Amino acid sequence: MKLSQFFIFSFISISLFECVNSHQALKYNKLKLPSGVSGPESIAFDCNGDGPYTGISDGRILKWQGSKHGWKEFAITSPFRIPKFCNGSINPAMEQVCGRPLGLKFNEATCDLYIADAYFGLLVVGHNGGVAKQIAISAEGVPFRFTNALDIDQNTGIVYFTDTSTIFQRWAYAIAMQTGDKTGRLLKYDPRTKEVTVLLRGLSFSNGVALSKDKDFVLVTETTTAKVTRYWLQGQKSQLSDTFTQLVGCPDNIQRNIHGEFWVAQNNCGRP
Repeated sequence: MKLSQFFIFSFISISLFECVNSHQALKYNKLKLPSGVSGPESIAFDCNGDGPYTGISDGRILKWQGSKHGWKEFAITSPFRIPKFCNGSINPAMEQVCGRPLGLKFNEATCDLYIADAYFGLLVVGHNGGVAKQIAISAEGVPFRFTNALDIDQNTGIVYFTDTSTIFQRWAYAIAMQTGDKTGRLLKYDPRTKEVTVLLRGLSFSNGVALSKDKDFVLVTETTTAKVTRYWLQGQKSQLSDTFTQLVGCPDNIQRNIHGEFWVAQNNCGRP
């Protein structure tokens, strides 16, 4: 019997869906966030399978410890964060101070958590949590303005991630979408050399990232054009890109399951 799991986020909770097989009803458990906490974005499980971990609106990364102990604060991305002013905040203007962790992924070999924070770039924190260390804030001399999502090659440790725009920050995401901004980038960070490389540029609101099971390509969602773009890492098409699929809705995060299939979170692009 195959068991598939996926998550749907609301403003105040995370829902875990378990699809046991096609003949059984979809089951789900809702992990309600603590009172006054909102905006879960991405999820990750650590090298021991514990979690999930999720980043929230007020700049913290929380860890689920089970129904008995609930959520606890695991890490933060901003060294300037003041709990008195940040905890519980949903004010976008405070994100530049409090942090806004979006993409999360653990390196299974080191148990380090890599974080894409919208304002503080690419960061990493050890398995004990705490204040994350900033490891990349620019590429080719162009600062990150809206670091968004990431995935990790668990064999090499290379991190693939997106910078949604080189012009607009996260607080101005609606303007970026309305104006059709096409300055998004797909990048990679090599932890051995500490170098950041731009793989693709000119993307339309580059968002989610997912590496293929065979590690021969990486997918990136382009929200405003409602498509998933594929960048080839190996083979005859190496360093080339093409359209992997065109979608009906506007894509956000994308995740690969153990079978090599991809789950894409979409919205209705503002249509009624």
